[in-house]
Amino acid sequence: MPITQNETTEDGRALGSRLAGGGTWTWAYVDASGDREDPQHLAALQRRKAEDALRAAGADAAVIDTVMAELEETPGVPAPVNRYVLVHDGELVLSEVLPGHMHGPESVGHGAVPDLVPLLAHRPLDVPFLVVEVGRGGGGYRAYRLGHADHPDQRDEQEVQGRTDTLHKFQGGGWAHLRWQHHTEELWRQNESEVAAAVQDAVDRLSPRLVIVAGDIRARQLLITELSKTKATAPLLSEVPIDPRASDASEDGVREHVDIALARVVAQRRHDVEDLLRTHDGRGDGEVAAGLGPVVEALQQAQPSIVVLDPAGFEDRTVLALDAAPWIATAPEQALGATVLGHVPAPVGIVRAALLTDAEVVYANTAALPGGAPAAALLRWRTGPEIPGGLTRARRGRR
Repeated sequence: MPITQNETTEDGRALGSRLAGGGTWTWAYVDASGDREDPQHLAALQRRKAEDALRAAGADAAVIDTVMAELEETPGVPAPVNRYVLVHDGELVLSEVLPGHMHGPESVGHGAVPDLVPLLAHRPLDVPFLVVEVGRGGGGYRAYRLGHADHPDQRDEQEVQGRTDTLHKFQGGGWAHLRWQHHTEELWRQNESEVAAAVQDAVDRLSPRLVIVAGDIRARQLLITELSKTKATAPLLSEVPIDPRASDASEDGVREHVDIALARVVAQRRHDVEDLLRTHDGRGDGEVAAGLGPVVEALQQAQPSIVVLDPAGFEDRTVLALDAAPWIATAPEQALGATVLGHVPAPVGIVRAALLTDAEVVYANTAALPGGAPAAALLRWRTGPEIPGGLTRARRGRR
């Protein structure tokens, strides 16, 4: 059976707490890639465009200066890369470098309801992972997190230098040759055992979801054998058939392997959630809400554990954002005494309400959701009672 627990990210939990306090938000999500013709000129034009948009939205000069200062910083990582800046009541909350291609259009704004859709698209899960490089004389690891840029002053890394004084192969023959070869291979095993101990300590401490191993082929084999002795670590291992330390090696090979491995983790989570949606929807057991109206109704009761949506599937549909519970509505009469903050794009309102009610947000394609709806939810408790015809309230009104 697929994974069922809620996997709300650290960003989501922190933002949910802030969102409940109200206030005014300013945000900017822009492409920060430098692999374009005349990148400095383009970046300057982009900042001017963002500045004009913020001024038109009513942001004061101090807030605009804060956002512009963050956008002016060089990302320091290879393209493609994006920047996301978030300010709450004048305080800088997030200034993030988001590696990878843009997930949706640029978004710049100022108001009571921030656009958090692109941030969660880049960081759909909390996925810490280790990249390990090994050679016959030792090795080391560096820790990363999905959707987070690598900052040198914040790195969790370790290098292990093993014995290298006698690692060369003895070129003689006969019994002496065999004895010396065995001695050399034993040194290799000792070195990789020390690296494995350091990596295992990092696994125990950081709980990564992937351990990617690259390096000399024999050293890789020895290290993987050693790490595989721990049952909890063995399933995390992913071998890259590349030695980054070789003179003719390309860093792109390791990076591509990492990207593919991470994409598989995210895709597996999405597949598991989609599978659960199909299973419960097929049973008609009241554990799924599908369609904008039913999902909003479920969010009003803090019922969803996982909200699944396709931001591109709503076209120009909007919802009402509220300043207190039930946080979201499709019509003013649903506000239940809360103040209406305004009409916002449906994905923005749904993501905000999901974070406020501690629901995990998963992005998927509309075609994979029940009835081709742009939003669906797995519920913490069943809806009911069933109505004639075998349909529950949560399954009505999909659109």
